Amino acid sequence: MAADKKQEKSAAPGFRFSPRPNRAGRINWQPWSEEAFSRSRQEHKPVLLAISAVWCHWCHVMDEITYSDEEAIALINDGFIPVRVDSDQRPDVNARYNQGGWPTIALLTGDGEVIAGTTYIPPEELRRLLGDIRSLYLNHNAELRAAVETVREQRRELAGQHPETANMTAAVSAYLLEVVGDVYDSEFGGFGSNTKFPYTNVLSLILTILAEGSISELEDMLDRTLDAMAAGGMNDQAGGGFFRYSTDREWRAPHYEKLLEDNAGLMAVYAEAAHILQNGKYEGVARNVYRYLVTVLLDPATGAFRGSQDADERYYGLDAAAREMAAAPYVDPTVFSGGNALTASSLYRCFQIFGDLEMRDRATAALDFVWRHLWDAEAGLYHYYHDGEARLPGLLGDNARLISACLDAYESGAGDAWIDRALKAAGWLLNNLEAEEPGGFYDCVEPPGGEGPAAERSRPLVENSIAASALVRLAQNSGQPRFGEAAERALAYFSTSYKDSGLFAADYAIAVERLLDPPVRVSITGPPGEPATIGMIRAAHLARIPFRSVEVLDPAVHNEELDAAGYGYAGRPVAYICIGASCQPAVTDPKDLPGRLEAGRVR
Repeated sequence: MAADKKQEKSAAPGFRFSPRPNRAGRINWQPWSEEAFSRSRQEHKPVLLAISAVWCHWCHVMDEITYSDEEAIALINDGFIPVRVDSDQRPDVNARYNQGGWPTIALLTGDGEVIAGTTYIPPEELRRLLGDIRSLYLNHNAELRAAVETVREQRRELAGQHPETANMTAAVSAYLLEVVGDVYDSEFGGFGSNTKFPYTNVLSLILTILAEGSISELEDMLDRTLDAMAAGGMNDQAGGGFFRYSTDREWRAPHYEKLLEDNAGLMAVYAEAAHILQNGKYEGVARNVYRYLVTVLLDPATGAFRGSQDADERYYGLDAAAREMAAAPYVDPTVFSGGNALTASSLYRCFQIFGDLEMRDRATAALDFVWRHLWDAEAGLYHYYHDGEARLPGLLGDNARLISACLDAYESGAGDAWIDRALKAAGWLLNNLEAEEPGGFYDCVEPPGGEGPAAERSRPLVENSIAASALVRLAQNSGQPRFGEAAERALAYFSTSYKDSGLFAADYAIAVERLLDPPVRVSITGPPGEPATIGMIRAAHLARIPFRSVEVLDPAVHNEELDAAGYGYAGRPVAYICIGASCQPAVTDPKDLPGRLEAGRVR
């Protein structure tokens, strides 16, 4: 809740309610702030924290029904300090107080401790809950304070404990694949027995392993899952793009919101599957997602992508002809830095596989907007851009994805500026977010504030894994081992606890695979804008190996370096391959490059 100069632009730009008629705005909502919690302490009223999302169907229902109930409105305004938070705009608050989904209702003490919490509930249940909490707060305060102190003491003990570390080996991926196999639905594809999420991180892990060599069991798992998602209700056949998840095992009944990050991740997965499995139908799915991104979520004025499209069951229940006549669901204009960085990375990978230069240009335009409008050398990367302002700086996930995207830009021939930007972002990350012994990265520079969970920084597995992958890549591309060393410390921190995260540890397994993989480096000499050089760049990325680093050396810029390294350029691009400490003869024909990379790489 306390703020310094870096956090001055963290306040939400305004409350966003269901687009349909509701009275939720009659509740005296306040933004997340020290002032709200100060009022809670002064007036001896609990805080009612509502966490919602602009795209969330049940959040809209909550606004239209529960928060529109006259008695509930009166109870909240009279007996509570109501605070409303958009989970997309404040992932730091959401990470500390989400009660298992959206909408979240968390009842808090004036110093930020959780008394009770739930997700969507109808008006009568909310009224009953509010009465119980108000009675507890007024009549049993001593017992409540004692319970709060017990919880705090437990957190302090956990914070003082450092996990043991273990050697990181390929056993990490083997374990994750066992977990994946246990929850795989062999009849309908996907993972789990009821609600089905895409789990793009799991699909990416499977694709990483398949890049090492053909494994029929994994190929069948991947094929069945990708086919089921593409043919089912989660894929919007009329409007393009994927909905967030399916509410049933058979993939027939989607939850209708569409998120930028989900679609970017699935676009990359289908593109990679088209390449690894040599299956053209997956290229068609990836291109359909791309069309949705550029026709619906792209902001032509900025080149950046907007955050999400609203859930609207009535609209999506219409056939294609009727949809053309109806008003499309609301698109959130907010530009999220992490989501745009992820989308840029996905577009660069699509360019590398399909050779579509428009995809590379779209990626560069979006990433350039993020760098120019959301990066700050002191504060780091801001989380989102709304109404001409960048807000909420210093989140680990955003900065990690930015480093990856900058490297993808550089390795796709977008220019030397991107490796320089990756180095700046990574330097900031190590200086501001790396924890002291035993390693890992904190989720934010400044926690939301105050006391309780909001005052504490955490080290989340997924974001640490993404950061570690990016830093291993950067160490190989820049020749600066400090980045790889920081990545290894972060991965070691989770080496005995990653199993607690189930399928969400797939990102960790990918990062460990990258750390263990012998560094494969391809140096390409040639003007990056010329078709021949672009062809050589793509050839390096088409090798069926899981990881590689690619540098593009423009003779007009790097002539002295080329002479020093003994690299030549005689009017056509040349590729030089080094695998570990072993370097191979130069490659002048791009058709030869993938095979040379595959033959030379030994784990």
